[in-house]
Amino acid sequence: MKILHILVPVLLVFILFGCPPPKAQKKMPRIFSLSNTLETGLEPSFLITDDFNRDKVLDLIVVNSGDHSFSFYKGKGDGTFNDQLVYKTGRDPICLTSGDFNNDGYKDIAVLNYADQTVQVFLNTRLGSFQKTKQLLKPGKIPINMISGDFNKDGNSDLAITMRYYQVMIILGKGNGYFKEPLKIDVNGQPTGIIIGDYNKNGKTDIAVGLAGSGKTGVQILWGEGDGNFDKSKVFKGGKQPLTVVNIDVNNDGYLDIVTSSNSLHALTTLINNKNKTFNTLRDFASGNFPKFVVAADFTGDGLEDIAVSNATDDQISVSLGKGDGTFSYPPIYHPVDEHPQGIAVGDFNGDGLIDIATSCRDKNLIDILTKKNMINPKPNIVKAKTS
Repeated sequence: MKILHILVPVLLVFILFGCPPPKAQKKMPRIFSLSNTLETGLEPSFLITDDFNRDKVLDLIVVNSGDHSFSFYKGKGDGTFNDQLVYKTGRDPICLTSGDFNNDGYKDIAVLNYADQTVQVFLNTRLGSFQKTKQLLKPGKIPINMISGDFNKDGNSDLAITMRYYQVMIILGKGNGYFKEPLKIDVNGQPTGIIIGDYNKNGKTDIAVGLAGSGKTGVQILWGEGDGNFDKSKVFKGGKQPLTVVNIDVNNDGYLDIVTSSNSLHALTTLINNKNKTFNTLRDFASGNFPKFVVAADFTGDGLEDIAVSNATDDQISVSLGKGDGTFSYPPIYHPVDEHPQGIAVGDFNGDGLIDIATSCRDKNLIDILTKKNMINPKPNIVKAKTS
């Protein structure tokens, strides 16, 4: 009877809350230190990095939703940046992406304006600035997120935009900075995050779409046919309310896998690429509270990709180290930043060969730069997963 009394409460815990959290490993030292801050416009959010002036130094661009603008920062190569150049956009910009839209060898910018429901294109002048085109793209009702890629293999950068009402819009580029009319693809849920990749390694660009809200939730793949058309997959389980979708090769087999973040559920989910146009979903895991944006990179130099997550309500960046088998270290390595971190971008900002992090902090109107200068890289006792 005593054994029964013990077993019943334990079973109830499993039924109500699922499996217990992963066993905590030894706490590891921080990988990054806050080395620099940049002033932004009001309410900075989505953040990207690229070499826009082709000086082999990474630059930064962030959208400022509160004052309808984006800020451009030219990198100096030592972890610092020039003062921001501010460009006015439409109302409430929430996303931007880079691409060479006029085929001049320099990266341009496309900005998604939520309130206006428009996309504006800013061409690179090749003089360290941008010039807005006269074309105003109108993808449709309530655009959410955007990515660029060449979807019809014509050498021109195109756009793909997630729309709240179960659609993804494909806007093919003409190669001169201008675009054709949007083409609609219906999906099986309310799309949020969007990324591109060649998930079946056939040389054609695919699109992975996070689906949240009402309808089906998870990840749906749009298999590229190389001519601007796509073949839709079924919806793979990928978190109950996925917000961000990121590419990562979690098991070093040469195929792109996916990690999603479900903000309201404090959870991340890994989808393993089965190499046959299907994905296997692993158990949800934690990397700080309210994971907002997620990025992937090898932060420790051990050949295994890791993830960094902006935890908006905790004012921190959480780093979880990849084990090479699709799982990550626990607990995460927490790095304090300024209030309400949002967008996150990674790259070598100070030229030391190590990956750094930039994050936009909405409530302080700042970008925090976290570098590895004089920091110790933790080397957990992890054995690489065998690849097939």
